[in-house]
Amino acid sequence: MLGLDAVVPVVLIVAAALMALEPTIFGVAITEREIILGFFGFLGIDALVERTGRLNRIERRLETLASRTTGQVPVGEVLLQRSSFDRMDVLVARARRSILIIGVNLEGALLCVSPLLDLVRAGGTVRLVAMDPNGTALGPTAAMSGVDPAVRRQKIIQNLELLRADFAARLDLAARGRVSLMVADQVLPLGAVGLDEQTRGGSLIVQHYLTATAAELAPLIWLRAETDQPWFNRYLAQCEACVSGAREWEGADD
Repeated sequence: MLGLDAVVPVVLIVAAALMALEPTIFGVAITEREIILGFFGFLGIDALVERTGRLNRIERRLETLASRTTGQVPVGEVLLQRSSFDRMDVLVARARRSILIIGVNLEGALLCVSPLLDLVRAGGTVRLVAMDPNGTALGPTAAMSGVDPAVRRQKIIQNLELLRADFAARLDLAARGRVSLMVADQVLPLGAVGLDEQTRGGSLIVQHYLTATAAELAPLIWLRAETDQPWFNRYLAQCEACVSGAREWEGADD
């Protein structure tokens, strides 16, 4: 059924037309009443035109959405490049409760130390996981990436020490308890950035590691807890598996 807002414009137009046809003594002379009626008629026509245009726009949007949902989704809308995302510091600043970063050498974490500190000071938690520079998995993964294991090891240690020093110098004891800087002696299946990952509004940015492929060329996917199930939970489980096999980093002599 038509709503009142749809019927009123039609009634105004019809009433204006009928009343304007009343005979007058002076023929076609324009009176104040006719001006007012013409004004109301104009308002009615204007409302109908606006409503018709709005309905046409909604119809076009629905057609666009239908074509996207019923047809095959282009791979470029699923697999993204690193350039598709904001800078790391801008990205993690969106988190309100927790941040999880998993990466070979945690280079990305170094790019967003300030928002990490801000979140921890506000009561949030930060979990960072790198490869264990002294572990047995380092060699095979370095070979997979075509990197000298010694160079990779030194880079991991350097980044871990920089992060550890920053947290120690800029956070009080209570805040440092909400930061976990960890290493895992395992072949990481993925790199990930989790934003409020344990909440309904959480998201994961996941990067698959490819053989002999630079990190900036490897594909990424952005998963959201509310809309991308069951894949969000499956990737989150992978991330938590990496965390569960990790240990706290105690220093370069660890």
